[in-house]
Amino acid sequence: MPGIARYVARKVASRILVFFIIVSVTFIIPRLMPGGAFAYLIENPNISPELREALIKEFGLDKPLWVQYVAFLKEFFLRGNIGISFYYLKPVSEVIMQALPWTVALVTTSVVLSALFGITLGALAAYKRGSKLEAGMFNTFMFIRSMPSFWLGLVLLIVFGYYLRVAPLYGAYTYGATYRSTLDFIADVMWHLWLPMTTLVLLGTSVYFILSRNSVVDVLTEDFVMVAKAKGLSDKEVLFRHALRPASLPVLTYLALDLGYSIGGALLVEVVFSLPGVGKLMYEAVYMTDYPLLLGIVIYVSALTLTLITIAEILYAFIDPRVKLL
Repeated sequence: MPGIARYVARKVASRILVFFIIVSVTFIIPRLMPGGAFAYLIENPNISPELREALIKEFGLDKPLWVQYVAFLKEFFLRGNIGISFYYLKPVSEVIMQALPWTVALVTTSVVLSALFGITLGALAAYKRGSKLEAGMFNTFMFIRSMPSFWLGLVLLIVFGYYLRVAPLYGAYTYGATYRSTLDFIADVMWHLWLPMTTLVLLGTSVYFILSRNSVVDVLTEDFVMVAKAKGLSDKEVLFRHALRPASLPVLTYLALDLGYSIGGALLVEVVFSLPGVGKLMYEAVYMTDYPLLLGIVIYVSALTLTLITIAEILYAFIDPRVKLL
């Protein structure tokens, strides 16, 4: 088997194993808790004995744990069935798929904008290294990076939403509004999303800025950059045509990985801004003790994150010849 095929197979196999472990742990641990994951349903005094017995049979709680586990694996891997949401009374997959596009759109857009701003500003800071501009930019982004995503979101929401009133306080669109065209709806969505997106972009830009700045500083000391300067090329040409391209490799690597890791930060921001994404759905699942929905969210988010990370590692093997394929 060629080296690249073996490398891909090994990465995919390892991610499948990790995903299987996540699914297993997420299923088993809540059922080992005192009272079990369905205690609030089964022990509810307002539930009749007949309904209690029906619930026990429906969720297989009268069977050993390993029997419940095997039955769940069959339903999930063969039929894609995770269960019915206690709160929404709908299949869990249906509920999650209604919220997932909001999270994916928010994460994808914020990561792309963060990379564009961070790479450009980082390259500029590297070229101006030692100056007050570089020191100011570096300290500013380090300060932003130290903030938790939910805390920064709350600060921006209070300042721009409550005091300045230049941004909505909650939601992804105006509830109950009627739109004359699709463009009106898009404009309303962008009006609601610009502040949570700014939160994620500020945090993401700080990371890309530091990576880009350090990488460009290293490249600017290479011989081919000195040769480019000796040929009489302008500073702009040296920076963007010769130094930025080789310096962007570690940044591009982080860009692909960041699509997966940013999902976690986006979930917290969605709760702060009451966006109808997976983050708000997860908060509701915990608050309402909706165990099947919470299990489904963990499975979907884990699968999406592992898939993006795996794709990033595979692409990196094609980009960087230094990656060991064995």
